Amino acid sequence: MLVKNFMTPNPVVVKPEDGVKFTFNLLKRNRFRQAPVVKDGKLLGMVTDRDLRGAIAEENHVVVADVMSSNPVTISEDATVEGAAKIIRNCKFNALPVVSRKDELVGIISVTDIIDGLLKLLGFHHDPVRVQIKIPEGIDVYEVLKVLKVCSERVVSFSSSGESYDTFYFWLIDCDFDKLDRKLKEKKLDIKVSYPADSKYN
Repeated sequence: MLVKNFMTPNPVVVKPEDGVKFTFNLLKRNRFRQAPVVKDGKLLGMVTDRDLRGAIAEENHVVVADVMSSNPVTISEDATVEGAAKIIRNCKFNALPVVSRKDELVGIISVTDIIDGLLKLLGFHHDPVRVQIKIPEGIDVYEVLKVLKVCSERVVSFSSSGESYDTFYFWLIDCDFDKLDRKLKEKKLDIKVSYPADSKYN
């Protein structure tokens, strides 16, 4: 997954000469926590709502250039989303400015963008249904997986419980639960289904 496929292109930017009150209201109106500071197409820095909040009480001549962070950490549009996630985690950022090979600002990638990308990768943007199955010793989990694949369009993911080694969770898309229930009962297995709040199955 590349950053350019999940970033927000053409982000809202501010100029270094913009007033802090104007910029703070701009971020607030758009529900942003930060904005790139750009002049003549070049990224000069990043300014956050925290930077601005502390300067609003000052005289009106205070501008973005006075409170922004210069030489910001950036990421290439051709970098991986995983790389962006590591930088954001390690540096405790909310977002990263994305630059082209010419070092021009082309977008911004936020924690929300990364989560959306992860959900898409895992298939969770389709609102899969979670199925809990206890699989006793002697039954191969991959045999159960074969049944699940026959009864659903897709098995998005599965994992074992950290508390019980025989409890497994499967996330399914477009499952025929009547058919699944019959086939699992043939193996003397019971299922427990958890639907998302807005699921079509509710």
